[in-house]
Amino acid sequence: MRIGLLKCDHVLDQFESIAGDYQKMVATMLEQHSAELVVFDAYANELPDRPKTCDAYIISGSSASVYEDKQWIRDLESFVRTAAEESVPIFGICFGLQVMATALGGAVKRSDRGWGVGVHAMQVIRKRPWMRPHEDTISLIMLHQDQVVALPDGATVLGSSDHCPNFLVEFGPGLVGVQGHPEFPPAYAKALYTDRRERLGDLTEPAIESLASSTSETVISKWMQAMFQALVE
Repeated sequence: MRIGLLKCDHVLDQFESIAGDYQKMVATMLEQHSAELVVFDAYANELPDRPKTCDAYIISGSSASVYEDKQWIRDLESFVRTAAEESVPIFGICFGLQVMATALGGAVKRSDRGWGVGVHAMQVIRKRPWMRPHEDTISLIMLHQDQVVALPDGATVLGSSDHCPNFLVEFGPGLVGVQGHPEFPPAYAKALYTDRRERLGDLTEPAIESLASSTSETVISKWMQAMFQALVE
């Protein structure tokens, strides 16, 4: 399977020694699956000529907000719409979830719940055949202020938490996004939290301490692969 990574940001130079750039983190997340990863730097206005260039896509996280007036974000939204029309699967991570939401008619804004940082647990409220192994609770590393606050028509919430009601969303067959970061290793998250201590304030230390908790990145990776396989085969 040929999976395109639509990379929406770059890891800061001082943190690359921890786990590499985003493509390295995503490649590590996929290493147990037989997939070819092709990287497109969406942040630098690089997108595939057409959605069917790859069998499926992953949209990465970003320090940008989807409501910023930036052409690369508008172009990415357009690509998402075209891919949806052509039934090409997409899995969005954090910003990736949010750009899928806005591309398809939903809304994203800065959450009045504040920062989502540390390991958060999500309750699975609806299940799909590709959600194997079956789990009732998923825990992932978080780092976000923005949230999806209005879903597009036809979207379904599959998983929710108190802090993030629209945690895992299915926008349509093969179009799914998650607010957490299954690609982040704890050491990288710790570096980001420490670097943003001034902005995170009192949330910093509890967030760092929570990184000792077990997380479900392997489950999310399996779900994503199963969803892709079901639609590509």
